[in-house]
Amino acid sequence: MYATLGYRLEDIEIFNVSSGASALIKAEEGARLKSEILTSIVFDRRDSPILTRHGQRISVAPYVAGGFLGGDTQIYGFDVEASQYFHLWWDNILLFNGEVATVNTWGGGDRVPIFDRLFLGGSNNLRGFDFRDVGPKDQFGEPLGGKSLARATIEYTFPIVAKARGAFFYDTGFVHADAYDFSGDHVASDFGFGIRLDLPIGPLRIDYGIPIQRDGNSGSGKFNFNVGYQF
Repeated sequence: MYATLGYRLEDIEIFNVSSGASALIKAEEGARLKSEILTSIVFDRRDSPILTRHGQRISVAPYVAGGFLGGDTQIYGFDVEASQYFHLWWDNILLFNGEVATVNTWGGGDRVPIFDRLFLGGSNNLRGFDFRDVGPKDQFGEPLGGKSLARATIEYTFPIVAKARGAFFYDTGFVHADAYDFSGDHVASDFGFGIRLDLPIGPLRIDYGIPIQRDGNSGSGKFNFNVGYQF
């Protein structure tokens, strides 16, 4: 078990926003200074951080920005993620992974900026969808992000040959516009298959995800490439 404590100061500017963008996107234009304290507590009993066969990992990561820290962004939030691994027969591995997160304003905060909101979609969560495309959108279909997130993954991997493993997976989750809204509406999900390669440059993960519940998203499936054996 270990804990971390960090401080981050960011000067963020959004500019050259298209004249045809929605009012919700145009409202993000301008500069903001963010002064933030980040913390985490991690409980890790995995047998290996690269190719985990058994054990669990749980992390809790609260953060706060603004107020007594200064800056223009006054928000707080937390992210909780947990993984459980089971080592089965013939070196098969079953993984359960889940995450919940929320972000909100506090004190005199006017809004949660788009770059601090929560998104789903892509190689690290819902693999059947475009990157950050799951969640609230404007009238033109542009992702806006949300303030509450929950997701879960089940993944089964098995050996093929030396330094190569196959995988089957199922991902599901949602992003809601309001903080602390975990009602389970607007759920998106996918299933798929992939391969894990142990290359000289490091482990590589290749997945193809196929949407099941789309929640208004288009597309027939997505290839994803990422570094690391495990999801």
